[in-house]
Amino acid sequence: MHNQPDYCVVGMDASFYRCKQILIIDDCAPVRTSIKAMAQQIGFESIHLARDANEAIAKCHEIPFDFILSDFNLGEGKDGYQLFETLKTRQLLAPLNCFIMVSAENQRQIVHGMIELQPDDYLLKPFTYQQLEERISRAVKGRIALRKIYVSLFAQDYQNAITECDNAVVQKPEFAAAALRIKGELLLKLRNYAEAEAFYQQVLQQYKTSAWARLGHAVACFYQQRWDDTELQLADLTQFDETKVEALDWLSRLYVKYRRFEIAHDTLYEAVLLSPKNIIRQKTLANLASIIGDKPASARINSKIVAAARHSVNDTAENYLNQARSLVDAAYCGNVLERAVTINNAAKIVDHLAKRFDGSKLTAEITILRSRFLAAKGELADAKQLISEIPLSYQHTITIDSCMDAAKAYFELGDLYASQVYIDKLQHILERDDFLTETQRIMLEMEQLRHEELKNKLKVINTEAAQAYQREDFNTAFDRFAETFDYMPTNPTIAINLMQTLVKGARVTPISQRYVRAAVKLLARSELDDDLMLRFKRYLAQIKALHPDVIPRRRPKEREVL
Repeated sequence: MHNQPDYCVVGMDASFYRCKQILIIDDCAPVRTSIKAMAQQIGFESIHLARDANEAIAKCHEIPFDFILSDFNLGEGKDGYQLFETLKTRQLLAPLNCFIMVSAENQRQIVHGMIELQPDDYLLKPFTYQQLEERISRAVKGRIALRKIYVSLFAQDYQNAITECDNAVVQKPEFAAAALRIKGELLLKLRNYAEAEAFYQQVLQQYKTSAWARLGHAVACFYQQRWDDTELQLADLTQFDETKVEALDWLSRLYVKYRRFEIAHDTLYEAVLLSPKNIIRQKTLANLASIIGDKPASARINSKIVAAARHSVNDTAENYLNQARSLVDAAYCGNVLERAVTINNAAKIVDHLAKRFDGSKLTAEITILRSRFLAAKGELADAKQLISEIPLSYQHTITIDSCMDAAKAYFELGDLYASQVYIDKLQHILERDDFLTETQRIMLEMEQLRHEELKNKLKVINTEAAQAYQREDFNTAFDRFAETFDYMPTNPTIAINLMQTLVKGARVTPISQRYVRAAVKLLARSELDDDLMLRFKRYLAQIKALHPDVIPRRRPKEREVL
């Protein structure tokens, strides 16, 4: 794996390991016993065993282990990849901990996954005591030599980590390549792109064939929008195992910058095949599938995400929500029968979701999804009634995916105003600078385009309404305002226009009564500015005086408002 310089490994003295804590994780008892015997031979005395990931995590909460040896396949539950991912995410690995992955398989998917997570080493079964000692010795020497860097990284003191990298290059020349690699990654993390480019150019003068330095240089160029320089470098770096997956990631992101979404999707799909356990990459691929119009493929990918994340730190309710949401999107691609089957499948996912997670915290998301189910089946009245239970901007900390789904739900119901509320919110929460967020921005652009097309249509209708009102053709004006209200049933201004037009002389019919009642109901529960509230009260009083039958008798709860 990375951070492994080419030098002759000399075994550490057995006394060094005597006071060190080591954890051995394997679901096979005889294998645990065998590796324990090897550890004792190396010099370890404080040896801990775990049969699965959950037991290992519990022990890591109690003991800051110096060494962890984990098998990749751990039976039911988390595998070694997900265990290491969890320990890193929860910061349960001490700064100088050496984590070595063990596996009986050498599949490319496992290897590429390990390259991404970057454990200290990867050891294939069967192995001898000498091989294990060599790997442990090599790993610990690297950790000790660069200990000040790792301590700073653990504390997230990145500037000091860069300083310690510079010191290590001078003081520990045999570990210079590892220190330089960390420094380059930190310069990119801190967005010092011009400095990073110059740094990588300097490194490449010394390490001309270094794939990691070439990749870092390409990324620095990418962020400075020198994309022509970047494309050739990235394409070449896809030939090397060490950089293949990451180069495919960046190449796909580059194609997105060129708006070449089809090839971006195909490129990222190749990366997913090589390292399928990276959930963020799979989510990005699902978004790209949606962007190119392949909604069924997006639904299939979201289904795979649910399965792949089942035991990982990424096992969230949002995965299930996204699976159901993508099925709704895909349902519109089929005929009536296919749509019904797809919606029923989505409904089953939501039912399962409410049982697995705390449903009380997902009420709004599930309600919005169920309204989309009804809308897809053509039951618009029921869908509108259901979604009316959710106040606009129902959460201050709404997720990007939930916000996007709410925008879609209201648009599908013809409520452009409410949909725009969520689109405006999306503009403010799409802040991260990563590939997933970039695809989400493109999806937002596509939603905005649908909005603009509908807005242009509504602009024509509103103009006709205003012109009819000016010439005192109040019946035509009311009909046009009503048509606009169908598209924007949560817009207070249109609701006021309906009431005003009725007061001015529009005819009272069962249809106009229904619209005015809906307008009054909306305004009574909305937060209005002083001017709008004043107009609302004035028109409400006039309607009651002129047309007492239009406003139904109030229930006790409504009296205070009306």
